[in-house]
Amino acid sequence: MAARRLEAAASVARDLAVAASRAEPLEPLLPAVVDVLRADAGIGLARLVRRDQRSEVSVRVSGAPPLTEEMGRRALEVAGRHPGLLHLSTARPTRLSDLVHLPDFWCTEVYERMHGHADGRYPLAALLHGSADGLLFVGLHRSRRDFDDDDVRLLEQVQRPLVAALAFRSALDETTALLRGGRLPAGPGDSPPAARAAPLLTLCGDYRPTAREAEVLTLAAAGWTNRRIARRLGISERTVRKHLGSVYEGSGQRSRAAAAAWWAQRHQTLWNP
Repeated sequence: MAARRLEAAASVARDLAVAASRAEPLEPLLPAVVDVLRADAGIGLARLVRRDQRSEVSVRVSGAPPLTEEMGRRALEVAGRHPGLLHLSTARPTRLSDLVHLPDFWCTEVYERMHGHADGRYPLAALLHGSADGLLFVGLHRSRRDFDDDDVRLLEQVQRPLVAALAFRSALDETTALLRGGRLPAGPGDSPPAARAAPLLTLCGDYRPTAREAEVLTLAAAGWTNRRIARRLGISERTVRKHLGSVYEGSGQRSRAAAAAWWAQRHQTLWNP
């Protein structure tokens, strides 16, 4: 990895963390992230908030056409079926090509509504702040080639101090509000303070399938046989059964149908409007 890119990523990370700790907008710094990560199809800073059992989403875009309110609504309608959203983590970025076969994904309604407007064929995302009430994350796109391992590490370098700064600001705002005797405020970027609700992992359950287990489970839930799944993923049927067995054990489900229903419910927890 070139030293110049590392230095540029560190500089962007510092500026974002400082802005977050001061409760300043992050949007003006998005073009710098686009440059560092070479996201030729742009970046989106997405905020999802749960209010009265409904989801509301807002996305600020840089380096790509802006999303209209109608486009955001249509994207939210299918977000629960996105294969990468439940793998978002504040510990590391999520590269979609690590989870699914992208050429198949490009043919889906989910891709068309959530990535197609920017021709974002190669997504890379990072969760920045999460609670039971909402999420704040960034999604980067390329249209011609995938992000490589160095790119993932660069985004992680940007993500790590920003996650810490957002958590700090959220805790500081909560403490200040308690001292003033007022209501708990929304955190940076309208992301609710973590102390108001359980973290995202708790919301979705303690168990999360591995990337491969999730891929097998998604195909099984779509009605694919073990043989077809094995052929698609280039593994044996025995390995498919092993992955499904791990899912049954981890999720507490006892059958293929029950595990599929559990998986579908997890996808709907945050993302159904």
